Amino acid sequence: MNINVGSTIKKIRSDKDYSQKYVTNGVMTQSAYSKFELNKTDITFSSLSSVLENLEVTFEEVLYIQNGFNYTEKDAIFKKFISISYNNEESIKELLNMAVSYLDKKDDQLINDIKSLSEGLLLLIYTADKRMIQTSVSSVWKRLSLKNQFYFSDLYLLNSIFYFFPLETMIEIKKIAFKSIERYKDFQNIQRLKINFCVNISLMLIKEKYFVEALKEIETAILLSKNQKTYLQLAVCYVRKGICFNCLDKNGSSWIQKGMELLKVLEEQELLQMAETEVTLYT
Repeated sequence: MNINVGSTIKKIRSDKDYSQKYVTNGVMTQSAYSKFELNKTDITFSSLSSVLENLEVTFEEVLYIQNGFNYTEKDAIFKKFISISYNNEESIKELLNMAVSYLDKKDDQLINDIKSLSEGLLLLIYTADKRMIQTSVSSVWKRLSLKNQFYFSDLYLLNSIFYFFPLETMIEIKKIAFKSIERYKDFQNIQRLKINFCVNISLMLIKEKYFVEALKEIETAILLSKNQKTYLQLAVCYVRKGICFNCLDKNGSSWIQKGMELLKVLEEQELLQMAETEVTLYT
């Protein structure tokens, strides 16, 4: 455990005006805890978990506070990775530079994977050479494909990597990912990752002209988006629902307009331009 954790927890406790007796009640002796706050001794993980519960903070929050109310460099890279738009060239380049800079100082498997995926996403923008694109992310896929269970970071890697494979493979990856997501229930809004999978795969289905199948993914994403109150994804789904309706000789104009208006209200100019491009390309 980092030697400064005790000092950070001491400050949190003092700021909350909680006594050592209160936060250690039923957990450990006050004497042992006092030495921990002074960074003289360590405590077990179970004791630390109970102390943090009494302090009403998570370990992630403690590390954030300890780092001057900033994410650590690795956490900042991962946070950017899970929120990035896969067609935003400048954001991907920035993410790649962050990963390269980190790896210059320290080897790390997750950051290595993010670097490879960033390179692959840029190739996806620059070229239609599928062999070159798949080669760039093959090491990430090889590692993930050997796993029996997927954990939090693995699921976000999967959400990025399935862009690089044939549609049939994407659908299988999605099925596997959904099973793992269910284990996490509502941990850190991970249910929203289901929306990302459905939204992403819907575009691939539209590109391949599987409009009925795309509609199924879109309807699932709409229900999930309403439940999770993710209005950006909801707007994109409305536009794609309209595209599918138009391609199936149904009137989808009202759905497209509904999605566009929502993006305008949310002042999401970049997504609005993306939606307009999709309507032009696929309708």
